[in-house]
Amino acid sequence: MAASTPTPMGAFNMCDVPQQEQIDLLGRPVQKLVELIKELETLGVEAKNLPLPKIVVVGDQSAGKSSLIEGLSGIKVPRSDGTCTRCPLQITLYSAPDDGTAWSCKVSLQQKFSFNPNIDATIQGRYGKWREDHTPTTIPFAVVDDREALAGVISRAQWATLNPGDNPVKYVNADMVESMPMKVEFSPNKVILDITAPGQPSLSFIDLPGVIRQMTTAKDKWLVNLVENFVTDHIKQDNSLILLARSMESDFANSSAAALIDQCDGALSRTVGCLTKPDRWPPGTKTQIIQSVLHGDAFAVGHGYFVTKQPDQLQLNNDISSEESRSKEDEFFAQTPWSNELQIFQDRFGTFKLRDALSKKLTHQILVTLPKITRTVDAHLLEIETELAGYPDPPENALGKVLEALNVFRASVERHVHGTHPYNEMRNTLKGLANTFERNLHKLRPGLIVATPEGHRQAVNIPTFSLLSDDEDPTGTPCPTVELAEHAQGGKKRRGNFETPALASTSKRIKPDNTTVSKNSSAGNTGKKTFRLLEMRETLGKLTASGVPGEVDPLAVDYLRKETVAGWEPPMLEFITDVKQEIQNILDQLLEEACSQWLNTAFFSEAKKIVKVYIANAMRCQLEYAKRALTLEQRKPFTLNTKGFKLEQDNELQILQEGRTTQRLIEKLDAADRAAGRIMVDQIERKKKAKSDLKARADLGDDPFDQEVRVMAKVRGYHNIALSRFLDHVVHGINNEVLHDLETNLIQQLKAGLEVETGEAHERSKELLAEDREREVHRKELQKERANFIEAQHKLARIGQIGEDV
Repeated sequence: MAASTPTPMGAFNMCDVPQQEQIDLLGRPVQKLVELIKELETLGVEAKNLPLPKIVVVGDQSAGKSSLIEGLSGIKVPRSDGTCTRCPLQITLYSAPDDGTAWSCKVSLQQKFSFNPNIDATIQGRYGKWREDHTPTTIPFAVVDDREALAGVISRAQWATLNPGDNPVKYVNADMVESMPMKVEFSPNKVILDITAPGQPSLSFIDLPGVIRQMTTAKDKWLVNLVENFVTDHIKQDNSLILLARSMESDFANSSAAALIDQCDGALSRTVGCLTKPDRWPPGTKTQIIQSVLHGDAFAVGHGYFVTKQPDQLQLNNDISSEESRSKEDEFFAQTPWSNELQIFQDRFGTFKLRDALSKKLTHQILVTLPKITRTVDAHLLEIETELAGYPDPPENALGKVLEALNVFRASVERHVHGTHPYNEMRNTLKGLANTFERNLHKLRPGLIVATPEGHRQAVNIPTFSLLSDDEDPTGTPCPTVELAEHAQGGKKRRGNFETPALASTSKRIKPDNTTVSKNSSAGNTGKKTFRLLEMRETLGKLTASGVPGEVDPLAVDYLRKETVAGWEPPMLEFITDVKQEIQNILDQLLEEACSQWLNTAFFSEAKKIVKVYIANAMRCQLEYAKRALTLEQRKPFTLNTKGFKLEQDNELQILQEGRTTQRLIEKLDAADRAAGRIMVDQIERKKKAKSDLKARADLGDDPFDQEVRVMAKVRGYHNIALSRFLDHVVHGINNEVLHDLETNLIQQLKAGLEVETGEAHERSKELLAEDREREVHRKELQKERANFIEAQHKLARIGQIGEDV
């Protein structure tokens, strides 16, 4: 039978039997027609305003629809409250080529809608938080050869569908899936069952969710509209055949699903009614009511009504088989009134009779629709070709161009990593940052104010001096455990103030103490420790447990050492941040030079992002290494560098004792002048005198703060050793890890991230070099759509003689 033009499904009814009886329901031509429609749907043909022929099963939630589906397909579906009505189920029956073929079912997930939880479902679209993607994606889920195991697999497939964004593999073998979280209450995406078995007709139908009128919570009310819209959109399609399930225990006039059908123009004429639960027909109901329905005099539908009897709850609990169900159904309809008063309708009693009729009607509708489908596919393919003409392809040698630019970038990076002139910008920049880091750490070296504390010298205004390095500020943070007993002279410079010249061999100098230093001061360099002699004495006294005079507890010295390294983190973080930014800037510049022809393409923008992420990850690792090194330095003083430590300690002791002796002699000479009433001598001259008068220096006698000076020498000596070690560790990691990785690994990361070493490298390179990213994406979509419609065209051509064969 070949049809030239489609005819409305409502144009034929049960009286068309002579024509439809010619259809061999178990034949291959019918099966090929059913397969064709499924394949066309997968290729996205239906998205082009061409609804494909299909059977949709609708009914209210209590209409016995699940049992009807089981009867038609010969399987058992999940019946838990969690999933049975929360997503559509598409079932396709195929007749096995011979009776010896075993029953099997292929389960897959069709993803045609994407879920966005952030959308306001009350104001956005017919499907609330769901958005339709034009071309569906089908994901294989499982192949089942045990009919009894299928219900569990369907349940897991439904649960995967109700958790959009999750990998479906997570649910394939999951135990107790009902106890797992469920992201959405309903999904318009379908679970697909392809069932092959001997002796069954070719048939495909979609079990739509039961129509609901209310939800338990106000926030889920949008789901009522979603389900109603979803069901309505399926039943209003001109090429769909509607199977309406109506329970005989309910008032026909109150069917929500029937009301939806009645509201859609032409839908009623395409409807096959199925009366369910005849065993629960209310007692006393007159047979004439059922006769009027079956005759089409009441609640009429285009293709009339069938009546089916499915297992009751007790039989379901006893795991009744499909074969037993059909046998019990035959026994039921052999009883009164079905076998006598309603005998005229015997050809409409039974699930298999309904199934065969549906198969015939679907086959007929496919045949009459094929010409229109073919015309639509041809016309749309022409539209695609026309539009593609305005989207020329990128360069044919796109992959070569991409690899060439990457090789130029790789060579530039290697030259800058090696640092040979004139490509030494990176090395020089990093060296400058390392020098700044070192200076910032040196600024935090602990200082000592060598002036004799008030109360331990004559109460006369005497300039005091702190022992600091050339680039150190006299401010800082004193020991937090000691309350200072005195304050140095500050503010305005006074006559007689002077600055001790630096020692030539050490680059150290004695600076006037003209800054007030107090406990917890944050002035000056953050984290810097500046101690006074009396403060040192009080701190050592508090931290030394020994009762022997002059003894200093090593733990007290270690405490002071740890205090002086506590402020190293800020300069370390500044160094790491600056290095990251400088390397990023240089690499961005090199990449821009290498990709100068492609700056407006996805190639350059994506490569730049990959480089940025790579540098961020590399520097994140360096930051972790540096923090670990800092933690080690701050946890407990330690060194095996005995020789270096002694050298540093001796050198610091010499500097401190020299400064302390000079300060004591100046104080003595100034006190003598004041006692004699002499005018204060110029401080520069006085300092020269104090440094050169060896006899006067020798006559000073023992320094009452000698112990404090020696402790500070130990503290500063260790500080120098620790600083050098920490500085080398942090800078060495940058030089020997980050730069090395740039030379050896960065280019591979770029190739992997850009996907130019895969089997699709040529097409990917064309996409990367397209001038406009959005245009290229659209061009790829058009090419994919063209390929799909060419395939659809071929499938339609191959169907050829199917109409005549059927």
